[in-house]
Amino acid sequence: MFFENFQAWLPLMIPILALLIPIVAIVSHYLGKAHSDRQRHETIREIARAGQPIPPELLAEAAQDSDWHRARRDAANPNKILVPALINIAVGLGLMGMFSLMMPGAWLWSIGLLPLFIGCALGVYWAFERKQQPQ
Repeated sequence: MFFENFQAWLPLMIPILALLIPIVAIVSHYLGKAHSDRQRHETIREIARAGQPIPPELLAEAAQDSDWHRARRDAANPNKILVPALINIAVGLGLMGMFSLMMPGAWLWSIGLLPLFIGCALGVYWAFERKQQPQ
């Protein structure tokens, strides 16, 4: 029954697969990071069991990659939020233009409003943060 209606499901499969690509990339990134962290900790355990001194580079690498340290390091730069703001604004305008050209008179152009407004909100947040930063 599924194969009889395959042609009807085909247009739905393209966006579903397109949405799965970033999900798979994010999951594979975190699985790879967890695997490398697990290997590093296992190496540290084996060195400690053998009674050898643990190289400081190995400990510094484990502490440096943590999300907490990265967040504190990145929090000092208020301009870091400007790039995602501009990207969201550009994607929103691009989607609005693409959908308005694909189907003139349809409501599909409004899909671009979501990233556009997200980008505008990030831009407003960036402006407030920049004004609050001491010169």
